[in-house]
Amino acid sequence: VWPNLKDALVNSVRLGLVASAVGITIGLSLGVFAALRPGRLRDSVVNTGALIGYSVQPFISAVLLQLFFSVQWAKWFGSPLLPTSGMYPPGHKGFNLVLMAKYMIMPVIVVSIQSIAAYSRYMRASLLDVLTSDYLRTARAKGISERRVLVKHALRNALVPIVTVLGLTTALMIGGAVVTETVFGLPGVGNLVVNAVLRRDYPVIQGALLIIAALYVLINFAIDLLYAVVDPRVKV
Repeated sequence: VWPNLKDALVNSVRLGLVASAVGITIGLSLGVFAALRPGRLRDSVVNTGALIGYSVQPFISAVLLQLFFSVQWAKWFGSPLLPTSGMYPPGHKGFNLVLMAKYMIMPVIVVSIQSIAAYSRYMRASLLDVLTSDYLRTARAKGISERRVLVKHALRNALVPIVTVLGLTTALMIGGAVVTETVFGLPGVGNLVVNAVLRRDYPVIQGALLIIAALYVLINFAIDLLYAVVDPRVKV
């Protein structure tokens, strides 16, 4: 079943990596932004947004985005802003990065919403714990600037628990975006598994689950190695 799986795997990995990059960048930035002023307005806004984002399921956010950017947008302006399904327009042949990016905007947003919420909350909690530690008070007492204390000392140590979440979330995005791929009609592993289940095509199901399991193992192995990079106390 590899010929059927390899193309679907490429599409799923592409979606998962882009969504992971978006989720990590925005989520960690929001977590740091909130942790620097705990209890203030920005902290409340980030926490409330993260709670809402984590609660909204992909099949809800996907349909809402389709309704707004495609259906309603076409009623207002005559044509949809973003396509509702697929990787390319019907009949398209060849690789077109700009066109593919347009089709991937909404799926990436849907997949990354919950990861942004998770990363922001984990980063906020981890950084708040680090900022009150003794070694940071010592660094400030030695005259080190607050910016250097944050970047060189606090962030690096706060990332240690985040790395675990990073591995699990990335593997889930790559192998488990079943709902998103089904709603948007993306030819990925998740969509392939759903169609295989409906057809009772057991070899395809077994092959896809084997690949997803292998991805989990490889990504978590890479995360174990990354601990030594993030935390100098860890020796490989």
